Amino acid sequence: MKKIFGLLAVCALVACNDSSENVAGPQQWGNQNGQQQGQLNQDSLAAAIADSIARAQQQQQQQQGQDQPFSSTGFNTVSSSSFTAVPASSSAALPASSATLPASSAVAPKSSAATPKSSAVIEEDDGLFKLQLWDGSAGEAQVQTGNKQGGWWYSYADDLGSEITWDAEVGADGSMAAVIESCGGICGSFSIGEGDPDEGIYPYLGFAFGYGKTASATGDATSIRGICVTYSYSGTATFAVELGMTSAQENKLGSALPMAVLPKGTKKTEDFAWSAFEQPDWATTAMTGTNAAKQLSSIKFKFADVSGGESGTFAIYKVGPLGSCD
Repeated sequence: MKKIFGLLAVCALVACNDSSENVAGPQQWGNQNGQQQGQLNQDSLAAAIADSIARAQQQQQQQQGQDQPFSSTGFNTVSSSSFTAVPASSSAALPASSATLPASSAVAPKSSAATPKSSAVIEEDDGLFKLQLWDGSAGEAQVQTGNKQGGWWYSYADDLGSEITWDAEVGADGSMAAVIESCGGICGSFSIGEGDPDEGIYPYLGFAFGYGKTASATGDATSIRGICVTYSYSGTATFAVELGMTSAQENKLGSALPMAVLPKGTKKTEDFAWSAFEQPDWATTAMTGTNAAKQLSSIKFKFADVSGGESGTFAIYKVGPLGSCD
């Protein structure tokens, strides 16, 4: 552009000088032929200037490597806006904002690029109750049962006023995490409501963890041979471990589930083989502990009293396969 505008300046200066001479010439000459000759000189000069501009434009285009049109309103003026090389930053390459995708869209966020751990580690249920040692001192609220959706602690009770008072507040979603943190286990006190043996009404309450997400999920626990429990208990009601099964199966048994009694004591550890679990005396449909372990739905810790009114305190510190609590 500087070369073009420099050349135009020189040409304009020559045109002005020649024009003044040619215009004055005819006046001096005072004849028609002189005027015509002056006009020819001006036309020749204009053509020469236009040719010079064209050559300069061609040279500039070759240097710039651009194919932009050259336009003018006359041989002595150039529109600067009509011959402007587009900056390489805006035409040779796209701006960074458009040439490459923003990080938020070019790369998937971690939350979608990778499956969350809670779902990535879930394994397909193979039907085996593979109980691992649960130690409350570790602060884990879930017992590992071999089914990633199971192992959560929960409580249950009759409608006769039996209740458990936990050592800490249970979460709104039923989580026992705060309870476990408070004492290194599942701990609290209980009171049993009034029953009526003459009418066959027996109070009960307890807590448990299931193999799966629902009571219909069962697993074969034969391979772990039994369970161990480390606990403390002080009370007059019967405290026992029961082998829970599906609701349908428990109804067939009239709730007479295979059980093993936990004697009173402080930080006691007991081991029970599946064969050590036996039904109460009043059972009418037989089920051995060994057979119950093949279709195990839950491990229940239950307080029961014939007439009601009993109370006490308890804590479960460890639960695991036979012989693993020591």
